[in-house]
Amino acid sequence: MIAVTGVGAASVLGWGAEALFDGLLAGRAPFSAAPWGSEGTAARLPDEPVAAAMALAAAREALHGLDDPEGLAVVGGSTAGHMRLGEVAWEEVLRGGIPDDRTHYVWRQLCHEPTRLVRDALKATGPCLTLSTACTSGAAAIGVAADLVTAGRSRRALAIGVDALCRTTLDGFGCLGVRSTRPCRPFDRDRDGMSLGEGAGALLLEDLETAQARGAVPLAVLSGYGNASDAYHLTAPHPEGRGARTAIRAALGALPGATVDFVCAHATGTTLNDQMEARVLRETTPNAAVGAYKGALGHTLGAAGALEAVIAVLVLQRGRIPPSTGLVTPDPAADGLDLVREAREAQPTWALSVNFAFGGNNTALLFQRAP
Repeated sequence: MIAVTGVGAASVLGWGAEALFDGLLAGRAPFSAAPWGSEGTAARLPDEPVAAAMALAAAREALHGLDDPEGLAVVGGSTAGHMRLGEVAWEEVLRGGIPDDRTHYVWRQLCHEPTRLVRDALKATGPCLTLSTACTSGAAAIGVAADLVTAGRSRRALAIGVDALCRTTLDGFGCLGVRSTRPCRPFDRDRDGMSLGEGAGALLLEDLETAQARGAVPLAVLSGYGNASDAYHLTAPHPEGRGARTAIRAALGALPGATVDFVCAHATGTTLNDQMEARVLRETTPNAAVGAYKGALGHTLGAAGALEAVIAVLVLQRGRIPPSTGLVTPDPAADGLDLVREAREAQPTWALSVNFAFGGNNTALLFQRAP
């Protein structure tokens, strides 16, 4: 069994997993549709590069109490890496200047850089790799990290999802016409698109017996993982959710005869994604309470799967479900879903976190309450 023995987060709600979860429970929505606003995560960071700083903060929180990094695997997920550094280099070129070390600029902006810098800062000696599968990157990193532990490649693995705002992603989603002019409202009848955010989430995974032997208290157990690509369209989800359904069913393969109690939805606030997701969740997890949190956090792209996995773990551990942020009038297309609209006391046994991405990428992570 793969135990989750630590979680960490950096988000617009503050530094740390506790700030993330407590802010959601309280219904805080500091997120602004305007990039780099006064409440933005980046605005509170003292140094560049932002992505590495957020990833390292989340990683160190997840590793709290673990003094030995020997053999620790570090698996990252990111879509943009340090792309803002590359944008700065191009801005210098456009102003007529040439960066002193062009190769250095190119290397530093790549999506693997936050993972490498975290590995170096922690002095971890296990495998180190980065996945870039668009908005499923953070969730895919968790699945691969679990595989490394299960296969005996590492005693424990740190999974990180991280992305920082940059003009390329902001303008790219603007060109697609899916960015909202306000904080997004997932599953809401009056939604008008997605909002971009930034942040990092981290989970420490290890074999349950190994964790118990060192005296660690598991927060939850990762019981299932599904990853499927339907390759339907470059940006749009499959209308019937073919890949999403396949990924969820793969994750639920470890759940015979029981039902999911809570789903941390992907819920971007875009019509196509929300309607597809509602259709698939009604079929695969009909009795689950459903929470949607991008109205508070923004869509953090490669970090989304990791941050939402942290939320799912804390729901199991703390027995409370935060309200869906920004949901006022549920879309009739979401009829049949138990959308959580007020903070709810609960004792869920099984929690599912789902993420869907460009290129037909789909992931699902199934967590069980710790024994």
